[in-house]
Amino acid sequence: MNHFLEAALRYAEFGWHVFPCVPNQKVPITKHGVKDATRDADQIQAWWTQWPAANVAVACGAESGVYVIDVDVTAAGNVNGYESLKEFPELPDTVIQKTPRGGFHAFYRTDNPPANKNGFRPGIDLRGDGYYVVIAPSIHPNGGQYVWAPGCAPGEIAIAKYPDFIRPPARQPSTKPAAPLPLPVPTGDSAARMRVAEAYIPTCDIAVQGQAGHNKLFWAAQCAVNGIGLSDSEAYDVLTRLFNPFCQPPWDLSIPKDEKDFRRKISEAQRNPPGDLPHLWVLNNPDYEHLREDAPQEAYDWAEAMLANHLAGQQAVEQPLVITAPEFRLDNPPGLIGEICEWIDATSLIKQPLLTLACALTFGGALFGRKIKDTLGTRTNLYCMGVANSSSGKNHAPSQIRNLCTHSGCLDLLGGESTASDSAIEERVACSPSTLFLWDEIGFMLKDIKRGLSPHRAAIVSLLMRLYSLSGSVYTGREYAESDKRRKIIQPCCCLYGSSTPIRFAEGISVGELEDGWLARCLCFRASDDIPRKVRSTSDQPPPPGLCEKVAQWFARQPQATDGHTIGEFARFDPILASATDLPPTQIVVPRTGAAERLFIMLDDEAHSPEIQESRMGALWRKAEENARKVALIIAAGANYDAPEITEAVAEYACQLIRHLLLQFTERTAPEIVDNQIEFDKQKIFRIIARHGTRGCVHRTITKQTQRMNRKGRDALIADMIEAERILREPEGRTFRYWSAEHSPWTQKP
Repeated sequence: MNHFLEAALRYAEFGWHVFPCVPNQKVPITKHGVKDATRDADQIQAWWTQWPAANVAVACGAESGVYVIDVDVTAAGNVNGYESLKEFPELPDTVIQKTPRGGFHAFYRTDNPPANKNGFRPGIDLRGDGYYVVIAPSIHPNGGQYVWAPGCAPGEIAIAKYPDFIRPPARQPSTKPAAPLPLPVPTGDSAARMRVAEAYIPTCDIAVQGQAGHNKLFWAAQCAVNGIGLSDSEAYDVLTRLFNPFCQPPWDLSIPKDEKDFRRKISEAQRNPPGDLPHLWVLNNPDYEHLREDAPQEAYDWAEAMLANHLAGQQAVEQPLVITAPEFRLDNPPGLIGEICEWIDATSLIKQPLLTLACALTFGGALFGRKIKDTLGTRTNLYCMGVANSSSGKNHAPSQIRNLCTHSGCLDLLGGESTASDSAIEERVACSPSTLFLWDEIGFMLKDIKRGLSPHRAAIVSLLMRLYSLSGSVYTGREYAESDKRRKIIQPCCCLYGSSTPIRFAEGISVGELEDGWLARCLCFRASDDIPRKVRSTSDQPPPPGLCEKVAQWFARQPQATDGHTIGEFARFDPILASATDLPPTQIVVPRTGAAERLFIMLDDEAHSPEIQESRMGALWRKAEENARKVALIIAAGANYDAPEITEAVAEYACQLIRHLLLQFTERTAPEIVDNQIEFDKQKIFRIIARHGTRGCVHRTITKQTQRMNRKGRDALIADMIEAERILREPEGRTFRYWSAEHSPWTQKP
């Protein structure tokens, strides 16, 4: 049996509630973290079957009946919990766990629980209700292992009664004047701030009715918004999850009066920071360094700058420092993918950075294909659609990718620029299992498939879906009477970049495809409808030699296969001769940090929220996490050739990109997708009217741009939209002028 699973089941039998954490980390894997802790053997078995290397954590407090005194020693040695213990009597003998940084966890029982307290003394934290500790045989982020002290493991010694001399006094909120300089909330590393908040807020004194409970809530809000730098919404989320449930009694947030009172404490704290503490005093506490260790340097710089701003404001209000939050750009990824984007954009006459990013990602997917995977088996195959108006520069990126392949010696990655059938795609991928297709005007092809105008192309979409799903397995083609025609492709990596205009793309997609899985496998990168002005200073320059060298190095990279062959040799096997006993190539496994994993889980939680899943976009959001992992894997490989790793910064970029694309698709593309010609014609008329904005559109303009419609049908469609209040009209002489409801002059604010 897995030793992590065995330990978790043993602790459950002992009466402790346990749950899994990310391997080698202290970050919970499950959605609700410590709230998911359980003694149920079936649930524990399921968790560690799904995550066999997960660390084991135990819920402290009344649930497990244990309260922990955590004594720690920092790596630098300037904080030593053993020294702090010297002011107290000797701790009672009890269950003791040695921690990898040289400290220990002492487990006690009590009917009078102590308050949670980080920093009770330097190097001493107290952990009870709502808190947890990672326990043996778990692995610390520094690589060390948690172990039970000799003779002090659970069951070897009785758990002693909690020592009353280790109890924090109740803390009252400060009544000193507020700081003279109002401080903005930092917009830097949001995930790091939330980790600190989730660790610290449970340590705040709970609110007890009749015992200055409102002051306790006010102090917890102070810690959240001023001590950690959370926004009002972030603070509300943390306080409702990790503070309110333990209050006596909790605020009933279903009652408008209580909910309003709860929120008011947060806004009051935002307006009245404590004058005796520096801004972000909790976030910058060295005791929480381990919760910020995966944060990018920009987050530390931001926190330091905010603190400097606060101090400068106290000293000289008339000359405050001006701090700018770190900018996040979706079109500027790190590493090799970012270098490719930079070169393509530098040579663009009409700059379309979002389309450039889409094309560069699919190229990276093919370049790294069958050579890397993450620890969950995620591969790099991507389908991206670049959607932009005609003559807006959407063909420049594919052209430059072909140019880059030519100069880097990797033209074998490129498939045909168009296809006649699914069999042609299947044959190409069978010959070259890692292939990038660059298809222009893909909307026409999708439209032909949708209307049944091209029988040979009808099976293309279903083939692409199968290749997408089987990227980590084996694709076996259809059966033929002649056995030499049947195709077997080991771990196919089929990448696709298709460009289209918005109208043609919408024509090629049906409403049903929002739910059947095909569209969820595509990332739609839609450029602005406003075509950028041409950049006259652009020059046609070849790809930089350094960029070509990096691409060629990855193209030539040959990790060893499990049967001794290189991937290149394996790919040259005749698909018919490759039997089921042939083992697939072994990819480089790209690890990810615990903080990165937490971001992927947060994106998946967001995607499965009821409001999203009940919408027509639910199926697309269910693929959000998988697509984010693919993007992160591609970027990580390009950022570090020797030791690629999915860091928090890479995961944040990938998750923000996928979230941006889904929201953009919901707002701009989904409304254009219709199932019948009548609705399509209505959409066309509506777009003609909407383009004229508040000026309105006269009837003859609609007639000129919809000449294929007959007059009776056109007028009927206009009448339907007027009745539905999508458009409005007013007489103008012998004709009419039309407005979209959004641009109606009667609804415009002065």
